[in-house]
Amino acid sequence: MGYLTVKQFSEKWGISERRIINLCREDRINGAVKTGMVWMIPEDTVKPADKRAKIAEYINKQKKIIIVNIDNEISYYLIPMLKIEGYVVEGICSINSKYESKEILIRKVDYKNKEDIFKLANQSEKYYDGLIFIDLNGITDNKELLIELFGKKMDCSSSIVLINDDVSSKQKLEISMCKNFKENIGLRINAINLQAPKENTLIVSYDEICEDIMSLLKSFKNTTGNSINSDGGYLLFDKDGRTEDLNIGKFYQAINRYFNKLDKSSYMWCASTMLEDEWTEEPLEMNFRILNLEAANRGANIDRIFIFSKSKIPEFKNNKTLKIYMQSNINTMFVDYDEVMEKEPELIEIVGDGWDGINMETLIADLPESAEKRGYISINKREVEKAYKCFKKLKTYAKDLKSILK
Repeated sequence: MGYLTVKQFSEKWGISERRIINLCREDRINGAVKTGMVWMIPEDTVKPADKRAKIAEYINKQKKIIIVNIDNEISYYLIPMLKIEGYVVEGICSINSKYESKEILIRKVDYKNKEDIFKLANQSEKYYDGLIFIDLNGITDNKELLIELFGKKMDCSSSIVLINDDVSSKQKLEISMCKNFKENIGLRINAINLQAPKENTLIVSYDEICEDIMSLLKSFKNTTGNSINSDGGYLLFDKDGRTEDLNIGKFYQAINRYFNKLDKSSYMWCASTMLEDEWTEEPLEMNFRILNLEAANRGANIDRIFIFSKSKIPEFKNNKTLKIYMQSNINTMFVDYDEVMEKEPELIEIVGDGWDGINMETLIADLPESAEKRGYISINKREVEKAYKCFKKLKTYAKDLKSILK
């Protein structure tokens, strides 16, 4: 019997020399001997099985998920979250759906046809650790049959999450079916109720809804028959493209959503009239500043104009917030309030209590300090353009903030 070197076996097995040396040290290669600093391996040795591959295969099998009605918009946000958590995703959609994906297996079914549903269930393998039904209200027939057939493919380590957009329904499926599942299979069935109104002028944060779905999969894994409500932090715009005046909580939720989406392709243009509430150390205001810095670090192009009188320069020289902004990637500018009031007072009127513009699409505006609410969001093109023209004129008065406060 002859021996071969680690290098020769590396070429023969198609794995690195370092990996083979580690296998020798772990005594997983039969007959391998070490001569000095060199490992020698019998030439007829069979490549050892890769335990890591077996573990990965086991984990994937345990975390297999079907999403029913995968062409629902929620799915676009949910699938990446599931993959990060290690789930293997498959999708079911209507036979008339045009949804396609190279990343996941798509199965099509006629929901109205019981035979088609039976056939699909018989073809499917056994699924574990989560079966998610998206938008059951889009399935007009055989809802319970669909859930029951696939529920029987699961075991007591599994859970079903129902996505309901008809929260007024008295006969909730998670209530009517959970007793059967709990007693006969042992799996859990819970639901998430979508509470966003059905309007065309609606912006919903689907990633927030998907986070709630993931919470149901993980945090509610040992419960059944429960439901949680999620509104996705929706924003409803009126016919003029403007939200109602928002209270503090909802206003900052909206800011978080918009700012977290800023990237290298984004341009944010902002004007601030230096109200006292901009200098508080309250968590919401502190978080607002952090969101600005994070967006700038991601490469977003941010221009910020601070409007105040020259007489306040000594007061603001040691301001912590301004120092933080000036040390960041944000382009910070100073505009003299008194000069603009003398030459173009209409600009100060347009700025009001300040706003943040995003590209040429969105205006996040503050309300006066005396108002009961905090601010509003506008996607009205005329209002956004008016604010942007004002911003460009203010820039003609602007000086580098660092040179002013040095």
